[in-house]
Amino acid sequence: MKKKLFVLLMSLTALAAFAQQKSSIDDIRSGWAKKTITGVKDGNILTLVTAFNNVWRTMPATYLLKHPVSNGDGDDSYDIVVDKPNGYVSAYELGDDGESFEACVWRRDNGHKLFAYVFQRMYGLSVHQIILFYDYDPAKKTLTPEPNELTRFQSSYDHPNGPSGLVVTYHLPQQGKSVKVQEYLMNWYLSIEHVYEWDGMKPRFSRVNIEKMEDICAPYNELYGEYEGSDFSKYTLHDFDDDDEPELWLSSENGEYQGIFSIVRGETDLIAGTYFKTSFSFWDYTICVAGGCGTGCYNAEYIVLEKSKIAHKFEDYQEWNFQKDRMDHTYTLDERELSQKEGEKWLNSLNGGRQLKPVFRPLEAVR
Repeated sequence: MKKKLFVLLMSLTALAAFAQQKSSIDDIRSGWAKKTITGVKDGNILTLVTAFNNVWRTMPATYLLKHPVSNGDGDDSYDIVVDKPNGYVSAYELGDDGESFEACVWRRDNGHKLFAYVFQRMYGLSVHQIILFYDYDPAKKTLTPEPNELTRFQSSYDHPNGPSGLVVTYHLPQQGKSVKVQEYLMNWYLSIEHVYEWDGMKPRFSRVNIEKMEDICAPYNELYGEYEGSDFSKYTLHDFDDDDEPELWLSSENGEYQGIFSIVRGETDLIAGTYFKTSFSFWDYTICVAGGCGTGCYNAEYIVLEKSKIAHKFEDYQEWNFQKDRMDHTYTLDERELSQKEGEKWLNSLNGGRQLKPVFRPLEAVR
């Protein structure tokens, strides 16, 4: 009995010691770039992971290094992949909660190697990840931190991670050399994928793949796709109705052609679009598209949003002659004609005009 108690106490002591030694995701995030790892004997993927884990100890890496063989069926605590020929390893903790990691290594054109490491902490629908890069110098036997555009990645939409928020995940390649960053918006049921291609020294931004992009753009292309220069080349996300769910805002290179789209639970809809004769203006929960609609014709359409859907459409239509006399002035709300008094009252009810300065991101890299 005493022997069993002694063994149990020793086991608990060892577990407590490990818990004190292991690094949290916040520990790694705040300290990795400040510390060069020395005494790395070679550039083998398991050697690099061991060297990293000696400094930044995590449970999944420790488990993999003790069991450095792919288990395939995932019968153990972790689903393990060890692919030495391709320089890739991963250990994903099974279940809804836990820690996981993956790592890979590339040969660089200068004779060094680039080591990449992704660490993940998951709790239910909340996923937190970091991605790290190191230069391995075979002469100095060192791993030197190398921050780059991936370690500095900023999500398309600044929203707290949560059930209706945004989850950002990094994916290292087991096959090929492309690194991918996936942004999954919970309420969209769609993802935005950022692809970084290997250039011989590091992964560089190549393109953005927005899921269902062709379907999303189809209604806009039916209206304006015939015009030269109407192809979208950049995007941003913006919450126009303050419901904590962003809309997708696409633009051509010169900004003359733009479309704003709602995406809710996989369903997409064109909210508003402009072309070279029209432009956007904004109020609280309202997007206005205004401009010429022919000789002596002016039209302004106000689209009111609620929960990322079109709630109302108000239209202000005017016709003028060459003497600048207004010949016709019609207000409609949801296709119902209003009196002049009702229309002016509706216009005067608009408040909170917004001066938006969107920061668009390119859909493809410009080299």
